[in-house]
Amino acid sequence: TWLSVSVLLSWVMKSKYFFPIPSIPIRPAQLLAGGVGGDAGALGQYGINVGPMIISGLFRFLNNRVEGMIGNAMANAFQKQRKDARKEERAKEKEERRKMKKEAKRRMKEEEERARQEAEERARVMQQNNTA
Repeated sequence: TWLSVSVLLSWVMKSKYFFPIPSIPIRPAQLLAGGVGGDAGALGQYGINVGPMIISGLFRFLNNRVEGMIGNAMANAFQKQRKDARKEERAKEKEERRKMKKEAKRRMKEEEERARQEAEERARVMQQNNTA
């Protein structure tokens, strides 16, 4: 906003607190009369100062460039962070699946062992009943 205020006020007054803006006057009457070869007359002395327009346009261009670079850097950082988080999450899920498989195998072995022991116990009981 300081630059905009400086540019607007530079058209009507001078101050050491304004942004240093070059004075680049363009005299449209001289340009028109110069092409025809005639005299610009009284209007040839009046000009439009395009220095503030050039400075503000240049700063707008630079501002857009910097914002674009910062935006791209932030987007890349966010994508990398999200990718790393997904990778970490996948690693945790893989570890949990491995633990669940290990637990399931352990339970299956316990069930098989229990079933084997029950079968042996039944066989022993049947053998005792047959001998008795």
